[in-house]
Amino acid sequence: MKLSSFLEDIKENEEEVVYYCCNHLLSKKFDVENDSINDDELKEMFVNYNNFSKLLNDSAGIIYKKYEADLNDVYKTMCSKFNEEHDNKYLFDFRLARVVNQEPAQFLDIEDKDTQETVIQKFEDKINTILESKYFNDNKITLSNDLIIPQRTLDLIKSAAKAS
Repeated sequence: MKLSSFLEDIKENEEEVVYYCCNHLLSKKFDVENDSINDDELKEMFVNYNNFSKLLNDSAGIIYKKYEADLNDVYKTMCSKFNEEHDNKYLFDFRLARVVNQEPAQFLDIEDKDTQETVIQKFEDKINTILESKYFNDNKITLSNDLIIPQRTLDLIKSAAKAS
């Protein structure tokens, strides 16, 4: 597919922030006016959440400030455009990577109790987001083991924080 045609379709049929993100993402790797890409490669650029977020990371401020939008909303729109469920393995893997290797010490070494409480709550929220996700619940039998260590880490952190 010609990238200029793809972007024109996005510009005509989606919100301005979606067009901005698509153009920004594609411009990093391609000459959007002249290059073409096969549909599978194009889909992979937008549906693979890790790549999607990395390529748009430098423009997060613009997305939030200028468009008052959220990257996840753009992701949902693009998944829909490619007939993919947005709550998918890519998003699960991205979220899991953010909770799986957390060391209790990094939470417990925070001296200010209010800050510590906030950071622990954010960690718990990340775990709960995974537990409540459609992809996780649809694949609970095979994915539950992936969350044992993060959940135990959270329990340990919470009990140690209360004791101190």
